[in-house]
Amino acid sequence: NFTYYNILGFLVAFIFLFGVAMGKNFSNPIEEILKKAEDTNKGNLKNDFNLKTKDEIEELGKVFSKIARDFQKTKEEIETLKKTAEIKFKTKTLLSEQIIRALEEKIKNRTSDLEKASKDLEALQNKSIAKDKWSNGLKNRISKLSSKKGGKIG
Repeated sequence: NFTYYNILGFLVAFIFLFGVAMGKNFSNPIEEILKKAEDTNKGNLKNDFNLKTKDEIEELGKVFSKIARDFQKTKEEIETLKKTAEIKFKTKTLLSEQIIRALEEKIKNRTSDLEKASKDLEALQNKSIAKDKWSNGLKNRISKLSSKKGGKIG
């Protein structure tokens, strides 16, 4: 009877220790995956989830590694696109500013040309008015001279 209880106690202890050891074997890789997943969630996309357990947990680790690599690749592509967009925007802004400066210079030159043309026109108008006055004065003199001589000139 004593031997029976000893064997039974030994078996219970063995099963318990075997269960604990197997539980650790199973839970350690899962805990490692969880830690790496939390680290990945915080932004470290270069985690390697490959575990050498030769079971489904190893496969799960490979899937997580691929997901992290794909996210890293997508993140890099987004950064590249962002930089490209910024460069294009800066280039277009610079070109727009250059075009605006060139147009402002053209407007300034055209305004200057119009102001000069306006002054020239005003000067021509003043000369025309002066010539009209001179011509009217000459007509009046001719008229006076003609009326003094009896309507005949010369």
